[in-house]
Amino acid sequence: MKNKALLVGINKYPNPRNELRGCVNDILDMEHFISANNKMYPNENIKKLIDRQATKKEMVTQIKWLLEGAEAGDSLLFHYSGHGAQVPTHYNNIEKDGLDEIICPYDYDGSAATTLRDKEFAQLFAGIPKGVHFVWISDSCHAEDLSRDVDKGQATIYRQFKGVMPINEGITSINYDKLMEEEGGSFAPMAMPNTKPLNGALLSACASHELSADAYINNRYNGAFTHYLIKNLLEYSDSKTMQAIIKLVNMDLDKNGYDQNPEIEGLLENKTFFI
Repeated sequence: MKNKALLVGINKYPNPRNELRGCVNDILDMEHFISANNKMYPNENIKKLIDRQATKKEMVTQIKWLLEGAEAGDSLLFHYSGHGAQVPTHYNNIEKDGLDEIICPYDYDGSAATTLRDKEFAQLFAGIPKGVHFVWISDSCHAEDLSRDVDKGQATIYRQFKGVMPINEGITSINYDKLMEEEGGSFAPMAMPNTKPLNGALLSACASHELSADAYINNRYNGAFTHYLIKNLLEYSDSKTMQAIIKLVNMDLDKNGYDQNPEIEGLLENKTFFI
């Protein structure tokens, strides 16, 4: 049995307006949970990408490391905490809202070379063998206007990338020209992506139209979702399914005034967090 984890947390982006505060704490907390609290993942099999390390190229390289050699009985964990956004899709026939959800690596500038779309993740994860216990955690926003609240000290901000003046539907002047150039002047359809259900479980901080809170909890910065996820995993990881735990996280977020609704999907949603 090989248990491997890739943990990505980005607080510092090149543009100071996009700086976050709790993402690195999120992955350090998750590392402690999986290696010290539960001893399920050996330290030598945990890789972390923090801030400027987390470029798109390096993230893809390390995701391939995570999946390499996986076989039935192995446990794999991918946790991302950072900015998220939405961009125009190439697949209007399968995306009713015309948008793809993305995460924003450290070097994100709106170009395809620095954007990680949901369709790219689907391709990366399509080959996970049956019997592998794969958990993917995304504590990020999937919001349309690519902006977030101004930093207000200890007040809650959101993990939503702050672009420049929007043109429409999430296309900004920083990424519109790049997209048009890369697509030969039009958003031409690409090859149909893999649309099979994820062979694993995706635990998402919020619905595709919602924001994910970067919060100040108990005198410390964290993603609100990651904070309450670990809180409930500490108590119930051995006894409740991930779907049941997400329901408890939703209750905690609502009780504490966070307007986001975590979701879970994938073939393993009714399994426990650990094998």
